[in-house]
Amino acid sequence: MYPGGEDPNRWQQGYGQQPQPGYGQYPPPGYQQLGYPQPGYGQYPPGPPPSNQRSHILVITGVAVVLMLVVVGFAAIMIVRSGDDDDDAKKTAGPSASSTVPPASPRDGLTVGSGPVKVDVYVDYQCPPCATFEAGTESALAGYVGSNRITLAIHPVAFIDDRSKNRYSTRAAAAMACAYEGGKTLELHGHLLRNQPPEDTAGPTDEQLAGTGETLGLGAAFRQCVIKGEKVTWVRDATSAAQSAGVRSVPAAYVNGKEIDTEADDLTKAVDGAP
Repeated sequence: MYPGGEDPNRWQQGYGQQPQPGYGQYPPPGYQQLGYPQPGYGQYPPGPPPSNQRSHILVITGVAVVLMLVVVGFAAIMIVRSGDDDDDAKKTAGPSASSTVPPASPRDGLTVGSGPVKVDVYVDYQCPPCATFEAGTESALAGYVGSNRITLAIHPVAFIDDRSKNRYSTRAAAAMACAYEGGKTLELHGHLLRNQPPEDTAGPTDEQLAGTGETLGLGAAFRQCVIKGEKVTWVRDATSAAQSAGVRSVPAAYVNGKEIDTEADDLTKAVDGAP
C-alpha cells in the first residue's frame, strides 16, 4: 500500500462583347419585280376554334389537372411518411452513446459500465501493489462490466510521483483521462499496470504514452491531449478529491461506498453479495 499526501502542486507543466451576326436586306432586291406572292396573315385576334377542337382541348386540360393532383398528393404522402420514419428512428435509436457517458470528473472518476453495483478503484500507475491488484481482478471486473452488473469508476491519482524520475504517476494518470474521452479506459488502464516501470526509474515519456494509445486505437485527439499535458490539472484535482474522500493509500477499492480489502476474493464476494 502506498501513502498519499504528495503535494500535486510541485510539478508545473469580365468578358468582351462578341460581334452580332449581320442580316441581309429583306425582302431581297427584285422580290416585287419577280411577282413573289406576299405572305398572308390570319384573323387577329383569332376566332374561337371549332367546337370539336374545343372539346379536345378541354379533355387534355382535364387530364393534365388530374395528373398534377396525383403528383402533388403523392409528394405529400411521401413527406408525411418521411416524417413518421424520422420519428420512429428517434424512438428506436434512443440516446446517443456520447449522451450516456458522463464527463471525466476528478471526483467521480472515469466511469465504465452502467450496472446497479458501484465499484470505485483508486490507483497510482507507479504503484506495484496497484499492478498486483489489477492482475488479480482485471478479468472479474471486465466480466462484471460486460454483464452489466457493475458501474466501475477508476480514479487515477498521483500519490507517489517522487518514486519516478520523470513524474510518471501524474503523466500516466493524465493519459488515462485522455483515453477516457477516446473510449479506451479499460484498455489503457490494463496496459499501464501490466507494463509498469520499476520504482525510482524514468517511466515512459509522453511521446511513448501517445504511441501506446495509438496502438490501442486512439487517434490524433489523444496524442494532442497527452503531448500538451491537457489533463495534468485534472490529475491534481483528482488526487485532492481522493484525499478529501479519505483515501490515504493505493490501491483502494469500494463497493457501494464500503471499503473492501484489495484482494480478488474480497472484490467478488462484495459484488456478488450486493443487492
